[in-house]
Amino acid sequence: MSLHVGTSGWSYPEWRPAFYPSGLPRARFLEYYASRLGACEVNVTAHRLQGAGAVAAWARAAAPGFRFVCKVHRGVTHREGAVPVGLAERFAASLAPLGDALAGVLVQFPEERARDDALATRVMELLAPVGPVVMEFRHPSWDEPAVREAVAAAGGTTCLTHTEGPPPGRLPPGPLAYVRLRADAYPEPERSRWRDLLRREAATRPVVAIARHRDLPPDDPHSGLGLARWMEDAAPDRG
Repeated sequence: MSLHVGTSGWSYPEWRPAFYPSGLPRARFLEYYASRLGACEVNVTAHRLQGAGAVAAWARAAAPGFRFVCKVHRGVTHREGAVPVGLAERFAASLAPLGDALAGVLVQFPEERARDDALATRVMELLAPVGPVVMEFRHPSWDEPAVREAVAAAGGTTCLTHTEGPPPGRLPPGPLAYVRLRADAYPEPERSRWRDLLRREAATRPVVAIARHRDLPPDDPHSGLGLARWMEDAAPDRG
């Protein structure tokens, strides 16, 4: 089983002492986080390219089997016109120190970006060398089975972002499944249904699930960090 669960980011002093010990320095937050969770969605990469030293430090801090998914630089995803090839290539190269700890990269198109198959194809081509590309489409025009199938055929997957309603019967196709759990809370039995879906999918391919944590208490097992920890505890034999 290859199920990796976490949150978006790790450097949150407000998680003391419910999660991080009171005396733990921020420089050791990732090491502690990675010893208790299985994945992290990295936000900072969307705003600035990271130096090799910083990325190598992330890799050293990660426990065996831990996985990162790094957001693609906004200069690639939000700029109008042609995709900036140089920036996309530098972004991909900057993540090389992560090696196998990099599960994929997350492309987040802005909400106003309507369907453009040529654009999606070009972005995926440029980012494919760094690992599986996860496409998060926010404009409703992208919400078509043909889009999800095309992304999977190109070696990527479509992000499933959940805000309300029951879990689907299956996750979008691709070599990796990526889920963003964005609802305020996941009470029972919904929480267990999501856990069962993730575990079922993880029997055949890697699955990464990221729980929303902003403005949520870190010790509630039905939301945010607490939900991620509960689901991670239910992920035996992580690969």
